[in-house]
Amino acid sequence: MIITTDLKKHLEHEITNASCVWIASAMISLNGWRFLQRNIPESAFQFFLIGIDLSTAPSVFEEILSKPEIGARVYEADYTYHPKVYIIKKGNGELAAFIGSSNTTSWGLEKNVEMNYQIHDQNECKKLIKWFNSLYANGYLVTPDFVSNYKTKYAKYSIRAKANEEAGNAMKMDITKDKGQFFSSNQHAVFAEKFHYIQNKELLEIRRNVKNRFIELHEAIFPQFSKYGITDLHCHHQSRERVSRHYFNQFSGNYVNAIWLHYGKSKSHLVKYPKEKDQSFINHARIQVIIHEDNIGIWLVLGKDWGSQIDRDYFRKEMLKSSVRKQFYNILINLDDTYWIDYKGYSLRAWIKDIKSIKDLHNITLKENIKNYFIIGCNIDWLDSRLSVKNISTTVLEELRNLYPLYEIMRHK
Repeated sequence: MIITTDLKKHLEHEITNASCVWIASAMISLNGWRFLQRNIPESAFQFFLIGIDLSTAPSVFEEILSKPEIGARVYEADYTYHPKVYIIKKGNGELAAFIGSSNTTSWGLEKNVEMNYQIHDQNECKKLIKWFNSLYANGYLVTPDFVSNYKTKYAKYSIRAKANEEAGNAMKMDITKDKGQFFSSNQHAVFAEKFHYIQNKELLEIRRNVKNRFIELHEAIFPQFSKYGITDLHCHHQSRERVSRHYFNQFSGNYVNAIWLHYGKSKSHLVKYPKEKDQSFINHARIQVIIHEDNIGIWLVLGKDWGSQIDRDYFRKEMLKSSVRKQFYNILINLDDTYWIDYKGYSLRAWIKDIKSIKDLHNITLKENIKNYFIIGCNIDWLDSRLSVKNISTTVLEELRNLYPLYEIMRHK
């Protein structure tokens, strides 16, 4: 059926009974967004693939941020992202779709002379969902950083964009670009605070992909440890635990704020401890590669909070020896300026470049507390060329080599 005006009426009739919707729109206005949210049932799954070439309203992205249960991504094309596709799955499983020229705006949905076509053929609708999902997989998550940067550019270019569609190309966001990095922008963005407690299919899939990338990284670097002088640093003896969990569970508090690949003591070392809790890999000193929203951290972690009592006691006793304090200090000050020591749960950080004496360093180590993690590490910006597909293995190996001598001093033998 051809629809030339008032797509809104026909769309409303379909979406009020929807169990799932997929909408690919080159432009969404706030009025268009609110029309959809008023009429789509709260129980329905929603997926949006939104363009910014034609200046989608920043307020739409702000509302998306407030509703993390909605699946929404930004799409950038080399030229212009221009589709207007509405696909609806109704409660009885029947599919319907609209394709045509109407953007999700008041003008596009009810005022302009447009050309849209309604499709009821189930096979054709399934093909449209497949098309949508293929683009959606390459879309970018809507994060607070994206919205902040987008608002700035929108204010600068929106007037020009209204006058000339080509000016909308200036809205393209560097923040959404994957610049050949080993971890994609979505694989970082999933660790934004707004997603920490959100568990849905698409976020689970992204987190699973992060874990798989870490496994790839492990397989690339672990065989090279001895070449870098790393002779007694081991992956977890259970392969499923080499990378931290990517899914919610009661032991992690039902949230995921980071995923990491970690190395520490061997199983043969751990089983020598008489207490079961002291045989846990995570309760000992480790070196980890950890992903966050905007960086990759390479950290030497002295146990976890309320953990690694054995390593902590051993390290304190070793630091009573002047020769060990001197050795530890000399290794530490040769790290570059990006390294720091967090010694009280991320709240107190000492930059290596600011530690001027052995005494200063010893005083810092004395402040570590069993209640908190104790970390020596660096964070590398996610867009740094050192984290590209080509360079990340060498980068991680070099930083592990830098931290390994400190690990050897800190770990209980």
